[in-house]
Amino acid sequence: MKQVKNKQIIILAGHFLLLIFFIACSSGNQINSVFSQDEISQAINNDRWDFSADYAMPSYGASRNITGSYYVKCRKDTLIVALPYFGKVNGAVGLNSGNPLDFQSTDFKLTKEDKKGGGWLVTIKPPNSEVQSMTFTFFDNGSAQANFIMTNRSGINFSGKVAPAR
Repeated sequence: MKQVKNKQIIILAGHFLLLIFFIACSSGNQINSVFSQDEISQAINNDRWDFSADYAMPSYGASRNITGSYYVKCRKDTLIVALPYFGKVNGAVGLNSGNPLDFQSTDFKLTKEDKKGGGWLVTIKPPNSEVQSMTFTFFDNGSAQANFIMTNRSGINFSGKVAPAR
C-alpha cells in the first residue's frame, strides 16, 4: 500500500514538473512587441528597421544576457552596427582590429525573403573584411535572431527584437 502511494506521489510530481516546463516554454509564443505585424512587415519591406539585441550566444564561451544599447539599424542606404563581440580569434589578422561588430556602412548588399510559417529572413553582406555575412530571422511577433559569420573570428548569434525605424 505504501509503495503504491509513493508511486502516485512520484507520478503526480512528474506531471507537475511537466506542466511547469510546458508553461515556461509556451511563453515564447506571446507577442512581445508594441508594433503590429503590419508595421513590422512594412519596416522590413522598406529596409527601415532596428534590431535590438538582449542576449548573446558566442560560438566559444558562455551565452549571456547583454544590457545597454546594442543594435543594428538598417536604413535604405545606411547600415549601423553596434554590437558586442565575444569569441575566439582564428588568426593574427584580427588581433588588433578592435570590435568587428561596431561599424557603419553605406556599401552593403541586402536580400530578403518571406518565411513559409510567417516572418522574414534578411541577409546582409557588408564589404567589411571581418564580417562575411549577417543573417537576421524576424518573426511576426517582433522577436528576432541574428547570426554573424566572421572571417578571422568565431561566429556569434544574438536574440532580441525588431522594430520599425524611429
